[in-house]
Amino acid sequence: MVAAFFPPKPLPTSPLGQKLCDLFGRQPWDFLQAPLPPPGKQVEWITIKNYPLRPRVLWQQWQNPEQLIGVRFTHETAYGLLDIDAGSPYCNPEAIIDIRAALETIGITRTLLLRSSHSNGLHLYIPLAEPVKTFDLAVALYECLKTQGFAISPGQLEIFPNVKTYGVERIIHYNGHRLPLQPGTGSCLLDDHLNPIGDNLEQFFRLWEGAAAHQAMDELRHALKIGRDNHRQKPRRARQSFNKVESWRQDLETDTAEGWTGHGQTNHLLKVIACHGHVFLGLEANDLIAHTLETALHLPGYRQYCRHQRDIHIRVQAWCKAVQHYYWPLGSEPKRDSKAKDIPALNLNEQRSQDARQRIQAAMQTLRERDALPTTTKRRAEAIVREVHISSKTLYRPENLKLWHPEHCLETSEPAEGCKSAEPAKVSASQGEVEGEKVRSLKRHDRERVYTLARSMKCGPLDKPLPQTKSFFRGVRGDWPRFPQHSEPLITPPIPFDEVQAAIQAKVHSLQWSLERVRQFLAEHFQGRSHIWQLRAHELTTYLYYLQVEGLANSRSTLDA
Repeated sequence: MVAAFFPPKPLPTSPLGQKLCDLFGRQPWDFLQAPLPPPGKQVEWITIKNYPLRPRVLWQQWQNPEQLIGVRFTHETAYGLLDIDAGSPYCNPEAIIDIRAALETIGITRTLLLRSSHSNGLHLYIPLAEPVKTFDLAVALYECLKTQGFAISPGQLEIFPNVKTYGVERIIHYNGHRLPLQPGTGSCLLDDHLNPIGDNLEQFFRLWEGAAAHQAMDELRHALKIGRDNHRQKPRRARQSFNKVESWRQDLETDTAEGWTGHGQTNHLLKVIACHGHVFLGLEANDLIAHTLETALHLPGYRQYCRHQRDIHIRVQAWCKAVQHYYWPLGSEPKRDSKAKDIPALNLNEQRSQDARQRIQAAMQTLRERDALPTTTKRRAEAIVREVHISSKTLYRPENLKLWHPEHCLETSEPAEGCKSAEPAKVSASQGEVEGEKVRSLKRHDRERVYTLARSMKCGPLDKPLPQTKSFFRGVRGDWPRFPQHSEPLITPPIPFDEVQAAIQAKVHSLQWSLERVRQFLAEHFQGRSHIWQLRAHELTTYLYYLQVEGLANSRSTLDA
């Protein structure tokens, strides 16, 4: 099936050209071209992306002394290459002996040494008896030379194929290299003492086949597997030697050492100091309060920028209590009960939400201890905003209302308790018959429908049910000068998350948009957020609506055209 749809391209008539194309022409796309530079000048390579390099064109370009040609690797390769520049410490016979000895440890016993060009750089080719996975060979060569103490870097010692990253949003190709023994470039075969021994392809392929036949392929395949497994086990993004806990400790200490650099930083710094003292120093209760207060008073910029110097002790107490409720000393048992085995790491939005909740709790406790907590909603919100510099939008979020809003929480006698969720008051029988009637009047009529009364919008249950018959001759008024309430809400339930995701993907596919167009569309409609994972759950439905509107607009423009 593959051969029927993708027939092989015609090869050159020359047997040497056929061997050259079969060995170096496996990746026809994104090949390299450059004009032959004057002596002493750098080669200015360009990547040709518009069309593939056909075998006969490759052979023709190789024979052109005025044009340099370069190729890349595909997913499988039958060779490797080490590039050593002229100024490298490895550009000498002794270093070549050491490199070859290192390669023998993974089964590579034969190599071909060439001068790359008039610049006197070296190319050490590694012929293989059979194709292997390109990435596995790249990892094995890198690990082999790295463990032997060789410095691998461009301009010193470069490996082809290179250990490239996997492209998620775009294809990432392997690095390209020039073809060997191209006429007019100065490339030639070298002996062990770096003396020229020839520059024709026939000799090159004869030595190539002999070297490939002597490779220990069983040892090499074993080394490829070990190198790939070791590469997978390495941490992908943990480039620092310390773990996350140590990194957090250093971040807290760095943040504390800077002190105040402007106004509005008191709450943040007190939280940082209290976290460090409780988690990493194991301080609690009064010891933690004393440590946090003493540290804050001696930080740079406290006298100049802190606007809470009068009530700093109260604010320190509030933050120390909040920190002790949420964090625990390093090495001790967690105070917060969690049934999940693995607690997922918080993303940036969750961290900000958590920080906002802690600041609201600290502000409530501070206002309560100063006996300055307003009872009205508006003044209480203004007081909290002044205390912790939080936005009103964050304050009025549904998940934050229970922390401060008078209608969503009940004040307790103990300040440490904070706000509790409001619950219906329990009425005892001794409160009298009148209060009992009031309480009963608030009960919902579970089995009776509620109707609006005549000439009034007040609701109440009817003494007898409405007749089922309807008159169609009296217009829209019907038989009753009142209208029944619906037993079920008219608002349709939300679309399930997976259905929204599937609908979005289908709509984007029907629009035939590129990834850049999708990101541009998101940024235009969602305040600069260009990734779908940055949208909240309720915004996905809005995103789907915008896509449907865009699809209708495209359909109309197509019909008009």
